[in-house]
Parts: sequence; C-alpha cells; structure tokens
Amino acid sequence: MTVIDAPTSSATLDPTGAAGATGHDLVFVGAGASTAYTLVALLDVLAEHPVPEVPLRLAAVDRASDAFSGLPYGDRAARTCLLITSLHDFLPDEERGRFSRWLAENKHWVFDELHATAGAWGRTWWSRHRDAIARDDFDLIFLPRYVFGAYLKDLARRAIARAEDSGRARVSVLRDEVLGVRRDGSGYEIVGAEYRLRADRVVLAVGSPPAAPRLAEGADAADAVLLDDPFADLPAALRAVGARLDRQADQPAHPAHVVIIGGNASAMDVLYQVNDLDGAGTAVVTVLCPSGELPAKIVDHPAAPGFEPAELQALAHSETVRAAELYAAAVLDIGHGREAGFTAADTLAPVSQAVIALLPRLSPEETTEFAGRWGAQLGRHQRRAGAEYWEVVERLTAEDRFALVAGSFTGLAVASDGTTAVEYVGPDGPTQLDRPADVVVNCAGPGGDLRLAAPRLLGQLIEDGVCQPSHLGAGIAVGEGLRAADGLWVMGPLLSGNVVDGRPIWHMEHCGRISAYGTELGRRLAGELGDAEDAAA
Repeated sequence: MTVIDAPTSSATLDPTGAAGATGHDLVFVGAGASTAYTLVALLDVLAEHPVPEVPLRLAAVDRASDAFSGLPYGDRAARTCLLITSLHDFLPDEERGRFSRWLAENKHWVFDELHATAGAWGRTWWSRHRDAIARDDFDLIFLPRYVFGAYLKDLARRAIARAEDSGRARVSVLRDEVLGVRRDGSGYEIVGAEYRLRADRVVLAVGSPPAAPRLAEGADAADAVLLDDPFADLPAALRAVGARLDRQADQPAHPAHVVIIGGNASAMDVLYQVNDLDGAGTAVVTVLCPSGELPAKIVDHPAAPGFEPAELQALAHSETVRAAELYAAAVLDIGHGREAGFTAADTLAPVSQAVIALLPRLSPEETTEFAGRWGAQLGRHQRRAGAEYWEVVERLTAEDRFALVAGSFTGLAVASDGTTAVEYVGPDGPTQLDRPADVVVNCAGPGGDLRLAAPRLLGQLIEDGVCQPSHLGAGIAVGEGLRAADGLWVMGPLLSGNVVDGRPIWHMEHCGRISAYGTELGRRLAGELGDAEDAAA
C-alpha cells in the first residue's frame, strides 16, 4: 500500500513512476468505514481470481490522515466516545463475530489510548467493564468507538497487503481534499486540492454531509467558545472547551454555561465528553432542541411485556397503505407506549418490526416517499443512548446543573462586551436562554436537503449533471447495484432517500447497514473489474 500525503504545491499523481501514468481502474473518493468494507470485500473476491498480467490499480482519497477508520471511529473522535448502542445491536451476527475475535486478539493494546486520555467518566467505564473484557464478553458493552476504527484500519490494510503480495492489485492512499469529480471520456477525472487522477470507475463514499453552519453570525465579536462543527476534530474542540471551563472553574458564583444545540446522539456524545473534562465540575449545561427530549435510555434488562403497536396493526388491515399513514401510525404507537410507561427504547423493536412488515404494501412511489421523507422523520422519534451517557444527564440533573429546553435555535445575540445570548423560538414564541453562554456547540446535524445546500463536491456533481439528488435531496440517487451513473457508484450515508432492490434506505449511518451494503458493492465491483480484465486480455 502506498500512502501519499498532499505536497505543498499542486502536482499530478504518478503512482507508477512513469511520466503521465495517472490512470486507475477504480478510485474511492472518501476513505472511511464505507470504503473499508467495500474495498475488503472487493479484494477478497479478487483473491479467488487468476493473477492478472498487470495488477489492478486502485486508490482511495481522503483529506484525513486516518484512512479506513471513518470519522466517528477514527482520530477525529475522542478516545472515550462510546458506541451509541451495545456491540450486540451495533453489528450483524457474522460481522460482530469477526470483530469480537479481532478484539479478543488485540485487547492487550487497543485500550491503551483510552487509559492515556480518560477523565473520571472514562475511568469509571473501564473499571465497570474490565472483567467482561478479560473474559472476551463484549456483546453488552458500549465500546469506545475508536476501537472499532482500529479494527477497520487493520482489516483494510491486511486485505491490501494480501492483494499486493499476490500481484492482484496495487492500492494507493492519498491524503487530499477532493474538490470535483468530472467526466473524462469513458471515465472520470478526480480533482483534488493538490492532485489530479484519472479513473475508469469511481466510488463516492464521502460520509454524511457536514453539519449545517449555525454559529457564524456574530462569531467574531462573541467572547464565548463557538463550535459549529465539533466532530470535524472533536479532540481539538474539547481542548477549546476545556480551556474555557478551566478559566471559570474558580468562579463558583459564575459557573460556565455550556449550550448544546440538538437532541440527538451527537449531543449525547458532546455532553459526555464535556463532563469528562477536568474543569467541568461546576459547569451548567443546557440542551436546546425542538422536541425538548433526549434519546431514550437503553437499559440492560428486558422491557416489561405488554406493549403492542396497535395503530400499525390496525393499518395492516387497510386496503392500501401510504407512506404518511405508516409514519403517523408509528408515531402514534410510540406516543401511546410513552403514555403507558414505555420508552422509545422499549418500543423500538415492536414498532420497527411492524413498520418493516408494512413496507412491502407501499406502492413504488410511496416507497420512495418513505425513503426520502418519513423514514428519517420516524428515526427522530426512536433515538436511543446508553446508560453510561445517561448517567451524566442524571448526575447533572441531581446537582441542578442541567436544563433541557424545547425550542428551535435562531441565532446569537452578542453584546458590545462579547456576552453571548442564545436565541430560539419556543412554544411561546421568540425568546432567549435565561443566562449567557460561555460555550455553544452545534450538534444539530446537516441541513438535510442537498438540493438547497450541498457541500462543494456534491454541489459540483449535481450542477454538472454527473449525478442527481435522491428524492427530497436526502442523498444521491442510485439505480441497480448502487450505480449513480456509468462507472460511478455511491456508498454510505449518501444512499439515504433511495429504494434499492425494493428496500427503502433512510438511515445509512448505521454500521450494520454499511457493512452489509459495502460488502455487497465490493463483490459487485470485483465482478466489474474481473470482466474488464477478461475483455482486455
């Protein structure tokens, strides 16, 4: 495997050493979890093919240095960030078994980074789970996410080494930001900030669109720490927060006020991480989100029996089923469950199973509507988080240092002295939080419609007509085999809003789905590349 960092000046990549030899059989744009699974499956299938006269030329391009780990699981995540579910619910059985075997073999070193960086909450996590880890009993643990990233990197690099040693492929990994992908004859030109490559085929696997900026206005005048995209580099973001908390730690009459915008898994991540900082002992935290709710707490015991998704069961007897009706029935069932004492975590399985059973009843048009609109909306009612993340909320609440506010963030009001007020629209109209903010963290996620605000690369692809947005702009439209255009495939979160083999896709951040779809795509690409080699012979 050749790893190439971007140079200080613009250059043309020449991985073979021969002037002008810039062509590749396949280039992955993005080198996260989606690329890791696709590439491993591709190389594993190629291992069964005869050794070609000329090795296949593959490349992966990503602006980050931690290729094949993925943003949530790599160097840009804090070492104590946990999976949002237990390992049992994180991966399908076969892949979970493969990961568990790897973890059993590598546990003697893989937790070292956790020990080196953990605060009080991280140390509590280790003391709670070290006996289970010693027994290789991982299924019920909410593991540190970077551990999974280490597994993905090792998996990909081993597959690359096998392919290169056998002469079947050569793989280059480039650190560069891809600015454009343009048609070039029968293939594509990949335009980076530093490099240009040509590829016969491209897999677009750039992950989720970045968070929509919400804190730019007034940022220059604000005295508060404003983090518009904390997960671009969470360790750096936490250092900035920690410095501000330390500055106010000795002012008990004026404790630091941390405001988190959003009530999703990312908000729970930040809440946990901020409170693992040394200076967080007196800080006050406010979470501002439209629903006024946090993800439901996952408990490690079976839910009490008795819940039935009655609205969905009744809908099953209707002559026709429409996407909006399916969503509405599911939300009603979740609400009825809450009234009966069940959390969203308790009702998740029965509601989801009933929804899945009804999906085949939708017409093709209604299936597309569910994929593009209602599936993601339903997911917002089914958010969950582990007990360890919830312990932080419960501790802060008991100490009267936590507030959960229902409202939609509208902006910042910065006074002449830099004091920063957070403005929002609540149930009674426009208002402000009752105290100024010292830290504001945007966890509200991407804008959601690529037709309105696509990142630079995706905007170029759509504007040039290389590909099209999926229904309602949730992702990039694909057809059979995840193909967005001739020689161009999409993998990962950008599949949202599509219907693939009759199955609507609306949440591809789930790593179980990424492993399944990535493996399927990798095998398909191996067939494409094998056919091309046969044709050239």
